Amino acid sequence: MQSIARILIVVAALLTSAGAMMTRAYEREPPRVAHYVSEYARVGFILDRSGELAKLKFDGSEEILVLRWQPAAGGDRLLVRDDGEVVLRISGLGGMTLFTPAIRGGAPVAPDRVVPPLLPPPPSIALVRDIAGRIMMQLRAETGKEIFFEANWNAVSGDPGARGILFDAIRNAGTALFDLARSGPGRNALANYLNRVRFVQSRSANIVLQGDMLVVNFSVEQGLAGRPSSFAIQRQLRQIFR
Repeated sequence: MQSIARILIVVAALLTSAGAMMTRAYEREPPRVAHYVSEYARVGFILDRSGELAKLKFDGSEEILVLRWQPAAGGDRLLVRDDGEVVLRISGLGGMTLFTPAIRGGAPVAPDRVVPPLLPPPPSIALVRDIAGRIMMQLRAETGKEIFFEANWNAVSGDPGARGILFDAIRNAGTALFDLARSGPGRNALANYLNRVRFVQSRSANIVLQGDMLVVNFSVEQGLAGRPSSFAIQRQLRQIFR
């Protein structure tokens, strides 16, 4: 009986050790796609690391951010937005720290559940034009003037990928313009200097102001990375209008 008890104790110890090793491995390498939360801040998001570029979507937001990897000191890695802001820092042991405008000092986050990848279905051309029209109406209410959204609707109508990237480019531009319009200087700048926003298919994603027209270039070949984020659009407009 004593020998059997010793065997059971050894087996239990081995199982406990194996469980601890699995937990440590999980901490070092979280799921490729998961939902994350923080115990220290009321924030949640989905992080999708299944592709070459990471994608992140905050709870309550429709915008999917495309993040690029950068090395950091101590073997850490950074995930950076297209406007240069660090969103996540991942330590060599797998711990993650989230940075946002409201959490400048960072907050540790951890996965709480596995979720499907961030793969939005391509919208119809009618939905793409509808979102443009609704944003125009909201901007008119915010600024008191018409700011027209233009694109070659026929050219993208038959291409699901192009429709998806254009849809995101329009929505991101709308988010950036709304944020600008809700500040006094930004509202005045939009009312005085901006009459049109034109979305143009190009080789790379960027924005440029040409007279009274904001040109938003988007790239279908680059996938979700082929449209500027609302943060990049807003940052560049603030630099132009200051």
